[in-house]
Amino acid sequence: MQLLCKSHISPSIKLIGAVFLAGVMFGGLVCSEALAGVEATYLYNLSNFNGRVRSFWAQIEVDEETNEIYIADTRSGDIRIFNDKGMEIYRFGDDGSLGTILDVAVKPNGDILVLSRTIGQHSIILCNFKGEPLSIIELKNLPADFSEFAPSSLVLRQGQLYLMDKTSLRLAVTDLDGNFKRGYDIAALSNIAENKRAATEIGGFSVDRDGNMLFTVPVLFRALKLTPAGKVSGFGRPGSAPGRFGVVGGIVADDQGYFYVADRLKSVVLIFDKDFTFQTEFGYRGFKPQNLIGPRNLGLDHNGRLYVSQLSNRGVSVFKITYK
Repeated sequence: MQLLCKSHISPSIKLIGAVFLAGVMFGGLVCSEALAGVEATYLYNLSNFNGRVRSFWAQIEVDEETNEIYIADTRSGDIRIFNDKGMEIYRFGDDGSLGTILDVAVKPNGDILVLSRTIGQHSIILCNFKGEPLSIIELKNLPADFSEFAPSSLVLRQGQLYLMDKTSLRLAVTDLDGNFKRGYDIAALSNIAENKRAATEIGGFSVDRDGNMLFTVPVLFRALKLTPAGKVSGFGRPGSAPGRFGVVGGIVADDQGYFYVADRLKSVVLIFDKDFTFQTEFGYRGFKPQNLIGPRNLGLDHNGRLYVSQLSNRGVSVFKITYK
């Protein structure tokens, strides 16, 4: 069907039509890539000598001193350590001695903090570099509204422990000995009504180098940034189009100010700049190496590599981040 005579189409309309056609053909990738100041390229999956290491939505920790990668897999019940080339070099916790492992963090001296659950009780176990338990770090002086605090995520940043209870929507910050320093009621700060608290859960959580706490709330289709002073800002709109959220998971930020948000439903990782402006997204559901299946947790290292944990035993995929 001929809608317009060729001689009647102006150069500007031709350009708009070409961009629109490219967006239709490639699912919006061309348009978003053209505008983006950052891009991601698939490198490899975390592996051992038998091939890709299978895991199910593993928690990801980057040792900033060595660039070694730690993944805590609740389903397999162990912690695996990989060198900066993505090859497994050590494993511990698979004998069940540490309970159900929820998360992991690494101290600058190489000691390992393991967040664990045993018979309903949550503990922070201090281990040596071999994963051998040294002591239990008890949480002390928690306020009354944290009486049932049950953290499921652990971040170590600048000598402080950040503990997130994704179900009660509370965040506690302690020193390395477990002494409570301050706390945040995420539901109140995010304007979540009290009668909706029980039906709301945190999707992903991290802390950037400036101490800003980043988290996602899937039912709100939002990614949020919480400053140490308690100021909240955020972004996100529901939808299937590029830049919109389906079911959001992990979130991290790099030193350039870009935010990376995993979307479990769309099977992509979305990138936003420091002003929360959408840049691009990558991954897309499929079984090719560069594809993602239900991405959830994210990690970043000093060499511009982004680590993405997935469903379907896809393990952790690694992407190189470059800036244009």
